Amino acid sequence: MPVTAREEGRVTVAGGDDFEELGLKVRRAQSSLQQVRGVGTVDGIRVVVDAENRLLSVTAPDEDAILAAYRAAVDDLRPKVEEAMREVRSDPRVGAMSAFIEANSARLDAERARGMEAAEQDDDAYYEERYRRGWRDR
Repeated sequence: MPVTAREEGRVTVAGGDDFEELGLKVRRAQSSLQQVRGVGTVDGIRVVVDAENRLLSVTAPDEDAILAAYRAAVDDLRPKVEEAMREVRSDPRVGAMSAFIEANSARLDAERARGMEAAEQDDDAYYEERYRRGWRDR
């Protein structure tokens, strides 16, 4: 569509469509979507999701009992996992590997952080230059 008018931050195209009005509609839709919730209830269990299908809450008739059962299952599991892993964890080679991994993990995290910082500085420099030039193509 050809541009027919430009005035004070407003662009109008042939047919009278106003991009500012469209932007306003998009913002209203986004605001509405933030409030939208889907609710489903089956056999006394209630689930709430947002517009992006993210799980927001689950309500069950006896939530405290469910959490207590979960904690009991985790407590029951811990010694069984320890027993299953005892032979491997007692091997000195595993201890040496764990120490190596921990030492190198800290080094790798520091390297990643330095790399991210450099990338952010590069991005800042690029956008500062684009801003300084008025966002015109080179």
